[in-house]
Amino acid sequence: MACEHPVRTPRMPEPLSAHVSRYLRNREVFERNLPAALLVFTPATEEDSGGDGEEYRLKTVTNAGNPTLGASGPLVFPVVKSRTNAFGRGITVGRTGNNDVVLDDGSVSRFHAWFSQEEGHAGFLLTDAGSKNGSWAGGVRLVPRKAVPVADGARLRFGQVEVGFYTTSGFMRMLAVRMAP
Repeated sequence: MACEHPVRTPRMPEPLSAHVSRYLRNREVFERNLPAALLVFTPATEEDSGGDGEEYRLKTVTNAGNPTLGASGPLVFPVVKSRTNAFGRGITVGRTGNNDVVLDDGSVSRFHAWFSQEEGHAGFLLTDAGSKNGSWAGGVRLVPRKAVPVADGARLRFGQVEVGFYTTSGFMRMLAVRMAP
């Protein structure tokens, strides 16, 4: 199993609005600079929670504490390998800062899951690392340490954090739809 990822300096998640701005300025340059995959987290709105504002999609499993991620709007997480992460099997997802993709929520394990690519496989694979609260792809809980293919536009969940998975082309299509009148 070979993992071919360009090694990059870790990038922080950015608001979706920053991506929209760059997209509107110059689509070709914007697309050229995107990583091979991105995760998009959209916090629940009051309408999603029945309008009372009390129920928020992003909570720890025990429902303790306030949400710690994306309270101000949609966030985009680049799925890229960090120079400082020594895990050789892929791009890690977890709660702590030593992961490639950091989802700062109590329901996410310190090292929760990882993305990988195999030779001869065009897309990404997702593997749960044996996390306490599990990982899901398309509503199906992953078997720990068993890689599954991830489709462009798939809904993924790490603990209680739900995100959309997009390849570069899928992300560009999603932005085009958002920009359509």
